[in-house]
Amino acid sequence: MKDVKERLAKYAAMLPMNKSISIPEAEKRAGAFLEAMAYISDVKHLLGEEKIKSTSIHAVTYAEELSKGTDKTMTVNKMNAEASIIYIKAREDVESVDNDISYLRAMFDTFSAAHVFYRNMAKENNFG
Repeated sequence: MKDVKERLAKYAAMLPMNKSISIPEAEKRAGAFLEAMAYISDVKHLLGEEKIKSTSIHAVTYAEELSKGTDKTMTVNKMNAEASIIYIKAREDVESVDNDISYLRAMFDTFSAAHVFYRNMAKENNFG
């Protein structure tokens, strides 16, 4: 995910509008943000597949840890299963994938707005 964030940072650097830009530059940025959105879609798809796998591992790990329970009450066995290091790691893996997907969703929304903004800027200047 580090490589993905580094790549997206290059697009994010094009977001600030602290000076005027030319029509060709607006068109270039609109295209770049569209490209970034396509890249994000690909990565989100891969993370979706990773989430399916990590969710399955999470469920299996919980079942395995719960089956190790030796207490008379199910509540204590559940608490012990959820407190086990191996279960915590499996849960963290699922949460990490969810976090990455949320990050990509936010970046997609930001880049989508930027694409529309720059596209409209280029249109207005071409036809205004």
